[in-house]
Amino acid sequence: MKCVQTVVSVVLLLALCLHATSAEVVNFKKCPGEASEKCTIHEVSITPCPEAEEGRACTVYRGTNVSIVFDFTPEFAANELTADVAWTKPSFDLPFVGMDTAACKHTSCPVTSGNRQTYAYNLPIKKTYPPQHYDVKWKLTSENNDSCCFIVQINITKKTKRT
Repeated sequence: MKCVQTVVSVVLLLALCLHATSAEVVNFKKCPGEASEKCTIHEVSITPCPEAEEGRACTVYRGTNVSIVFDFTPEFAANELTADVAWTKPSFDLPFVGMDTAACKHTSCPVTSGNRQTYAYNLPIKKTYPPQHYDVKWKLTSENNDSCCFIVQINITKKTKRT
């Protein structure tokens, strides 16, 4: 178990270093109607996302991967976290298929209330995803249903060369 914690710590440290040197900070908003939310989201980065510099939604290409990194401070303690990602509309959420929901693989656990930490995930954009604009809801939930939640905008498009 100690070895696993060391590996997770090293991976998170590396992600943090990469985040600090090449982060493309994106606009995000808090999830509406999350009554149980007890969390501060400090910053969200998506790489690659040159559009972030202009405050626009990230353009991501089918068949590629994007890195998402965010810093958060939970106001709750938890032994485990579950990650849920969904395309969100006002009337429903459509879960993101193939997502690794074991959030503790991508951030340190157990979670300590008031302790700022980083979550880092490599997100595959499957070729089967329809090209269009999406509001993406990212939510980490504890075993007690406390959560950290935010929404970012992305545009999925067919892969072409960036200019």
